[in-house]
Amino acid sequence: MADNNETGIPLGIIVEYAKAQSTQARRQAFVNLIRFWADNGGDLEAAVKAILEIQGGQVISAGNMPREFMPYYRSETIAVTLIDIIRKIDERIAAKEDNWDWAHVMRVMIDEGIILTNTTPNKFDQLICAMVPGKGRDNVRKNGDYNILDRNEPWTQWTKQSHLNPQEAQDRTICNMIAIEFQPVLRRKIIMDY
Repeated sequence: MADNNETGIPLGIIVEYAKAQSTQARRQAFVNLIRFWADNGGDLEAAVKAILEIQGGQVISAGNMPREFMPYYRSETIAVTLIDIIRKIDERIAAKEDNWDWAHVMRVMIDEGIILTNTTPNKFDQLICAMVPGKGRDNVRKNGDYNILDRNEPWTQWTKQSHLNPQEAQDRTICNMIAIEFQPVLRRKIIMDY
């Protein structure tokens, strides 16, 4: 055990580092460390609070973006803005004002080159939950019809004419609205087309 005169790592630093880990298994090691600390004279109340925060959800660090993001979006300055955009989109989806869902968001992120095309809905769920504090597992994956990913053309090539294909025209409008939200991090200009 360390002497009382030694300086320890602040609990908040351990919590933030643990939350930035890519899997629950990696975060568990820090939970075990905090439990050990509490069992050996550490502040039990602070330990319980820290463990709940770690287990409540991973938070992606802007300095350590997962490999599912294209390299441009893993740079820290772009990542900070991207995480902020995702949180704003989450608020709009929760408000249910625009018929947005996470399947449309995923389609836009793939077509605009933000995430890799082989990202699965399960992995997308993990990515979004990691960027939005308190977002529960499976909330993203169960929000939307992921068959939208099966269309061969990018959303920009879907019809605008609802008399030809009403569902595709509606999906295009929703994707266009979502793409406008991503405008601050995109390399191309999104034109409002609805």
